[in-house]
Amino acid sequence: MGIVWRRRWWRFLVGGINRSVIFLAIFAWNLKGGNTAIKGYLGYLIPGLVVMAAVSASYSDLVNWFTLRRTFYRVLDEYLLSPISNSSLLLGHVLGGAVKGFLIALIVYLSSNLFMNGLHLNPLIFLQLFIICLTFASLAVAVAMVAGGDKDVLMFTNLIVFPMTFFCGTFFPVDRLPGFLKIGSWFLPLTAATYNLRSLALNGLNNFSWFIQSLAWLFILYLSAFILLRLRRED
Repeated sequence: MGIVWRRRWWRFLVGGINRSVIFLAIFAWNLKGGNTAIKGYLGYLIPGLVVMAAVSASYSDLVNWFTLRRTFYRVLDEYLLSPISNSSLLLGHVLGGAVKGFLIALIVYLSSNLFMNGLHLNPLIFLQLFIICLTFASLAVAVAMVAGGDKDVLMFTNLIVFPMTFFCGTFFPVDRLPGFLKIGSWFLPLTAATYNLRSLALNGLNNFSWFIQSLAWLFILYLSAFILLRLRRED
């Protein structure tokens, strides 16, 4: 994966940042000249767009790449027959997807400084952003292990991942959601990470509880991917 990305890095970057940067520019141009409340919403929105870029780049490409090669090209069978441990195989794919997502999200975050001043830059922001990328790269591998084809991946993405990017505080506060959605959103892997990233970006403050929740979701999804990969190998 590293060799492929090294040779085609410009395709991945252009394709990954295109939609997020367009969203960022459109919202910034339309909200920047408004009153204080509108400018405040722009500050609220930018971390959400960065999270969406991280999720899309870490999850979408990897789950499609892995599923296609497992179900159509049968490349996974060759991997499983080779003397490579489950942990090495999983870690390589998760890191590959997460690093790509992190680079794209980082470019979007740095680009947002062109439209809004006052965003913080500290190591905890990068750490929280990388945890988000690792979490959804792990989810991508887990989904790829059980998906029967690209249509299964599309169904899961449309039913679970895509709504998650709207119900986890990316565009609007979770408190504005109806009662059952407001409670349920805190049981999703993206909510705590999004709120902590926003707190770090706007205020420079790390919420330890939100940070631990994001780490717990990373552990759960990485462990799930490992178990599913091992079961696939035993088959």
